[in-house]
Amino acid sequence: MTEFPHPMRLAAGSHEPGSGKGCAMNVISYVNGDTKITDFPACSARPLARMVQIANDRLAGADGFLSPEDSVRVLDLGWRTVGTAGADDSVLWRWLHDLLVDPGHGVIRHADKRGREAIGRVAALLARKANGEDVDFTVANAAAYAAYAAVDAANAAAYAAYAAAANTNAAYAAVDAANAAAYAANAAAANTNAAYAAYAANAAAVANAAVVDAAVVDLADWAVTRWRELQGLDAKPVDIEAAALNDAFSRIGATA
Repeated sequence: MTEFPHPMRLAAGSHEPGSGKGCAMNVISYVNGDTKITDFPACSARPLARMVQIANDRLAGADGFLSPEDSVRVLDLGWRTVGTAGADDSVLWRWLHDLLVDPGHGVIRHADKRGREAIGRVAALLARKANGEDVDFTVANAAAYAAYAAVDAANAAAYAAYAAAANTNAAYAAVDAANAAAYAANAAAANTNAAYAAYAANAAAVANAAVVDAAVVDLADWAVTRWRELQGLDAKPVDIEAAALNDAFSRIGATA
């Protein structure tokens, strides 16, 4: 990562130019030269941008700002999404599959029994699509309904845990894990819907965060790395030019 000539602090949320605030993906959008500054730069795959946004917001302190150290950390994550837009559909399907069932990072780790069954069902469909097979809409839709049923069941368990004053973190993580599967199935049914894929990424990140906030950053790091591997890209783009980065922060008005 480029060495920065001054301390910088990112902020939670998305902000308009000149507001004095900006999240990591706003900065990437500036550096990329987008005509409209957004959380979803044209150079970045939408699901990855969403995961970086969540990591950005989770690292913010009570004042809504990230520390200089965490700002560098999350901006590095955002910069690694550059060049991931426009990937082949098979990359998205394989990535969603891994997001669900990867042994070390998949949301299946947070699911209950019913959720694991639904997640496995959706993952099998995604693997077929990644291999170029056609998946019938009704089959994908049925998998989505099964996942939503798992969401309802997990929600009921979470509410019961809350009523019993038990630790609800794991229960709500199970809800979000099932939600990730449902959105992934919807993406499959819609035949590559970037919005559904982003929702799946969002649910996966939140499932991790329900267990421990730091986990959402680790998941985003893995998710970006895995996408770049599947797309055949280098581990990261070339370093951000200091002049371009400083110009972006100057336009945002965010320095220290």
